[in-house]
Amino acid sequence: MPGPTFIEGDRIDLRTVEEEDLEFLQRGTNHPEIRRYIDVFDTPRNREQQRETFENVDSDDDATSLLVVPHGGSHAGEPVGSAQLYPVNPDRRWANLGTWLLPEAWGRGYATEACSYLLDHAFLERGLHRVSASALAPNEASVALCERLGFVHEGTSRDLGFVDGEFVDAERYALLADDWDGARSVIDR
Repeated sequence: MPGPTFIEGDRIDLRTVEEEDLEFLQRGTNHPEIRRYIDVFDTPRNREQQRETFENVDSDDDATSLLVVPHGGSHAGEPVGSAQLYPVNPDRRWANLGTWLLPEAWGRGYATEACSYLLDHAFLERGLHRVSASALAPNEASVALCERLGFVHEGTSRDLGFVDGEFVDAERYALLADDWDGARSVIDR
């Protein structure tokens, strides 16, 4: 049985990750187009390794890890990606935002909508002060997502990633609670 909806959106819901979702997560984290730009997915994950990752994030009471589930289209009711606030440092009121979508869900605005709702949750419900994000420079879609969400570019970490046999820069971003105008301001643009 799918997990309950945690955040209900216009075109997507963000629902909890359950044991039955491990196969989906394994498929996503092993997908060549997804793992290409996410360093933590750089080695193959079997079911047991995926379970360990799930249990580590799930055991972190401060983390928020949700599945992106569209309302309509060919994937209605089925997860197409993941969005997380992880790690979270409640003492410093800081979190990192991360997301990935299956390639067949790219270009539909799901990442923007999911991250907007998750930022509302971070700032309005959890009282976080700062959310950071990073993107490897060749990942133009992730860089554009950070900018669309209103994140401020704070710097470049040179040669931090390795993509297609070459070292690449990582772009660092952050968004403060005072700078966030809410999910509606991003989604309705």
